[in-house]
Amino acid sequence: MKTTTTILKKNFLQIVGFCLVAIYSANAQEGTTILPGTTFAGSADFYYKYDFAEVDNSKTSFTHSHDSYEIGMASIEASHKLEKASIFVDLGFGSRASEFTYNDSTNTFMIKQMYITYDFSPSFKVTAGSFGTHIGYELVDAVDNKNYSMSYAFTNGPFFNTGVKAQYTSGKYSFMAGVTNPTDFKTAARSKTNQKTFIGQIGYTTASGSAFLNFTTGSNNYNRNLGANTNSAFDVNKTQFDFVGSRKLNTNLTLGFNGTYAMFKDDNNSDLDKNWFSLVGYLNYAFKGKWSVAYRLEYFDNKDGAIDIDEAKSSIIGNTLSFNYKEGNFTFIPEVRFDSSSEDIFSKKDGSAASSSAYVLLATTYSF
Repeated sequence: MKTTTTILKKNFLQIVGFCLVAIYSANAQEGTTILPGTTFAGSADFYYKYDFAEVDNSKTSFTHSHDSYEIGMASIEASHKLEKASIFVDLGFGSRASEFTYNDSTNTFMIKQMYITYDFSPSFKVTAGSFGTHIGYELVDAVDNKNYSMSYAFTNGPFFNTGVKAQYTSGKYSFMAGVTNPTDFKTAARSKTNQKTFIGQIGYTTASGSAFLNFTTGSNNYNRNLGANTNSAFDVNKTQFDFVGSRKLNTNLTLGFNGTYAMFKDDNNSDLDKNWFSLVGYLNYAFKGKWSVAYRLEYFDNKDGAIDIDEAKSSIIGNTLSFNYKEGNFTFIPEVRFDSSSEDIFSKKDGSAASSSAYVLLATTYSF
């Protein structure tokens, strides 16, 4: 029996072949290949990581390696707008894409986002499809972040939603509300529940900064977010409040903040109700020329054991210092990270438990 990966690869090659034939036909018959209003973009990232414990000690997304050169993700984006309607398609290739869409079948080619938007007016629009989460400060594409590694808040927060949302904008203010499948599922059939997730956002944006109050609530969908004694993923409801703010103090210095609080409520046993929260500060300073420095300081509290990190109930302080050298669309990112935990959740060289972890990382990103 063919594996899902084999089928996807075969279907993907067929789609590519069909597109090439269509483009050739359009060239021959009409002299054009792209529908007016279509735009294309993309990005790619690559990194090397060395953990001083000589093992993979990473507890956050996308950097699970040691002493290895790794391809992160190649992204290809296409969009088209015609009058009031538009479409956006975002495809990801690589381990980063696979980890981002972890509830889909295991392969390295994923549809990260695909949504259609209709603008009823300049102030009001409705979007339907699969779109990145509104929760948190960081984004899945490495090219969009100053730090290459990810925070605990990003790793344990939602990644994306699939459903319908409406947004109203009035001057500096914006309001969003939506109904989706369980978080991080592109289809309710795979989630094995018909329960829905409700999302919302209130935003305030100016030329020098922004502030967003975010909300999501619904059936929890993945056991990585549950303690060891929880009965079932779908016996638990998750509600999360999230605040994201940024402020540009001058032409060189920008500050950011993300505070997020997640609550798990067990339908069968209130004694299993748990929560976690994270406070993350971001500082970015641009030097004269092509260099800038980004520092991230995070306090992640999992003392309730809401997140299963080696079955430990711990708090973690994460320090990440990243330099960015930017030359056109190319960015080089040397990074050093040190995490300290209240419990021994990391490993030493000899395999024994440790309360801290440190590694260096060299990354490159390119956008086009």
